Amino acid sequence: MAGELDRERVAKYVVARRGSLGLTQERLAEQAGVTVKTIYNLESAGRWPQARTRAAVEAALRWRPGDLARIGEGGEPAGAVSLGEALRELEELDSYFADLRADEGGRRRMALAFLRALYGEPDGR
Repeated sequence: MAGELDRERVAKYVVARRGSLGLTQERLAEQAGVTVKTIYNLESAGRWPQARTRAAVEAALRWRPGDLARIGEGGEPAGAVSLGEALRELEELDSYFADLRADEGGRRRMALAFLRALYGEPDGR
């Protein structure tokens, strides 16, 4: 994100998308695993959420990663993730995690280190 983001534009898109999905702020917050205040702040062009929160909200809105920033930079969402595609992705993740559960440790440790870095939790959960 090089320039200043148009948070008002993002707010309008989030409100419209939430409405098109038939979600309340409360339900969107629940699905994203964030507080209602976080959704309120996003929809009122308040605080810009952290990367992890943005990713969770994008997923709950069935948007692609980076869509909030794309919208804020004047672009359009890359496209909604279909339910079928989301289910296929979850099945693929389940398959990877099954392999990692059976792993003797090398791959599992590497995957865990990657996930901790991805979520910004170097000490784990």
